[in-house]
Amino acid sequence: MSESPLTETNTEVDRHRRIGVTNAWAVVVDSLAFVIKLGVGWLVASPALIADAMHSLSDLLADLPIILLARIARQRPDSDHPYGHARFETLGTVMLGALLLTVALGIGFETIQLLFSDSRPSPSGLGLATVVVAIALKEGYFQYAIRQARLARSALIEANAWHARSDSLSSVVVLIGLLATLAGFPALEIIAAFIVAVMIGWMGIRLAWQAIQQLVDQGVDDERQTALLEALAAIPGVRDVHLLRTRRMGPDLFVDAHLRVDSRISVSEGHQINEWALTRLKTQFDDIADVTLHIDHEPDPQDSQVRPLAPLRPTIESLLADYGVRDYDRLIIHYHQQRAQLELRFATDAQCLAARDLCQRLLNDVDWIADIVLTLSGERLSRSTH
Repeated sequence: MSESPLTETNTEVDRHRRIGVTNAWAVVVDSLAFVIKLGVGWLVASPALIADAMHSLSDLLADLPIILLARIARQRPDSDHPYGHARFETLGTVMLGALLLTVALGIGFETIQLLFSDSRPSPSGLGLATVVVAIALKEGYFQYAIRQARLARSALIEANAWHARSDSLSSVVVLIGLLATLAGFPALEIIAAFIVAVMIGWMGIRLAWQAIQQLVDQGVDDERQTALLEALAAIPGVRDVHLLRTRRMGPDLFVDAHLRVDSRISVSEGHQINEWALTRLKTQFDDIADVTLHIDHEPDPQDSQVRPLAPLRPTIESLLADYGVRDYDRLIIHYHQQRAQLELRFATDAQCLAARDLCQRLLNDVDWIADIVLTLSGERLSRSTH
């Protein structure tokens, strides 16, 4: 038994709105950074600024697939994607993580070139001011985006925020290079570039690795597993919780579990216990999107031997008829370890007595019938209309 949302909740609408607005600001900031760096770099003939402008252009181009993937991830489940499209967002996070690692390798390569270079860019007041403005733009966007990523629980926005910071950090390297050249300490640029490359590379690896874990259905940690088990075990009527499995789908958590209940309760009571368990989990944990519960009436077998399945109602009714047992009002079937326990209800004592010997013979002949109980039909009470 499971429950899956068919329409977006207010929380989901707010989340997607945050992602959309944050991505729009990314385009605005990257466009401004590119235009400012390129214009000033061309004006003061600074190769460092022009190269940094190309980095901002790459950020701007990277924003476009991120926006596309975010839109796809918002789509509701369909026949081809019954669990939704949230993993497109996870895919985008992997791509951004790989891009961050590429940026880190690029900075590392440039650092090696600096080691063998005898020339440094000539600093200028306008160039320094441009770099400072670019750093302020990208760092401001990073602070805004990382806050929105946490509110929206979006690894994609977090990865894009760090991608923006990689641009600001590369600008910091340019600034340090200009200032170091002005102060006569050009080696500082190499040290700063190495530190920045390590930071960006590590963040790219971390974000990509976390996203890959989602793509291969990694479950939640032990602490969260324990919290889920305790929430389910606290439901009245639940005797045991086992085979708990979880997986992430973007920001959402999917939960599967087996609940063992009393074997003699009605189907409707078992279903009601299931509904309470669904409600408890989705109320207590706001990131749970879907819960699938299997109701067990007995413990799972400990041995690995596959037992033959006991027959279902049509076969049992046919067998009773073959033995001459036909006048019962109701047949209730219970199963335990692939053996059937039958309860036959009769309207009169005479019918019950007549079926006794027939049922005894059936019980002796068929080994998958554990026992047969004969009872008289009880009177059903109705609510008074007075």
